Amino acid sequence: MVNFTNKKVLITGASGFIGSHLTRRMVKANARAAIMVRAASDLWRIEDIRDSVAIHFADLRDQAQVENCIKETRPDYVFHLGAYGVDSRQKDMAKAVSTNVLGTVHLINALIQTGCDKLLNIGSCMEYGNKQEKIREDATLHPFNIYGSSKAAATLIAHQLASENNLPLITLRAFGIFGENEGSHKFFPRIILALLQGREVNLTGCTQFRDYCYVGNLVDAFLLAAQAKSCRNEIFNIGSGTIQPLKYYVEMVYAHLKCTGRPNYGAIPYRPDEVWYPHPDISKIKTVLKWEPKVSLEDGLARTIEWYQKNLIMYHETGR
Repeated sequence: MVNFTNKKVLITGASGFIGSHLTRRMVKANARAAIMVRAASDLWRIEDIRDSVAIHFADLRDQAQVENCIKETRPDYVFHLGAYGVDSRQKDMAKAVSTNVLGTVHLINALIQTGCDKLLNIGSCMEYGNKQEKIREDATLHPFNIYGSSKAAATLIAHQLASENNLPLITLRAFGIFGENEGSHKFFPRIILALLQGREVNLTGCTQFRDYCYVGNLVDAFLLAAQAKSCRNEIFNIGSGTIQPLKYYVEMVYAHLKCTGRPNYGAIPYRPDEVWYPHPDISKIKTVLKWEPKVSLEDGLARTIEWYQKNLIMYHETGR
């Protein structure tokens, strides 16, 4: 692994689920960690470590703010996880484009001026759209919502600009990622919190397939990508490589919590734009970066449930 001791690291989207886990890892690695967040960001996920990071308030949509942040931090590594639309409740199309596409361009333009050892970018399986076959990185992109299309556009433009300007860039296209401190609207927290709070669990038929991988494994992949000096302009799928029907994961949660009740399958209709079979081919990242998911689905779920049990009060009437 890269020795991040005293390395200047900047993380966008550090207040989010994945960004907060990466920020914690950087603090633990003794990096000189800085984060770029909007002034209105809720930093509850990193509240206990905020004194260990330099906080820079900047909106990715504001080119001047982004450039000032980069000039002030002059990072060795940048982890770009800031995005709009990860939360499916975020529907503003203009904000998705201005944040995901223009925000990425603003960041790259600033880094071209100052230089950095490597830019690590988070992509999304939503860039691929609804495929029936196993998905390789060179698959045609057919996104069907504004989040997927804006992330696809950002990835294409970012890699083109990075290649033209000799800026090392790696994009990890994440499939299903889960773990501690995820938002209550997401799949695993929604079920876990409902059961812990004694509420009914209303679900679709849960016959759609998903690949779920513990968040710590994704952070491992980011660090390996940063380490790989010969790897300069690549896209990697990141997931477990195994898909199961959503019902499989539901039953795992119920079994772990020893719940005798049953979820209400079919209480919620499937979405019109439902993704049915997002199956990542992860052979490239395993071959090139020598990455393997160290934390199994079972162990990751146990850690996640334990965290929600200990931190249940954080989700009482907060909208998180």
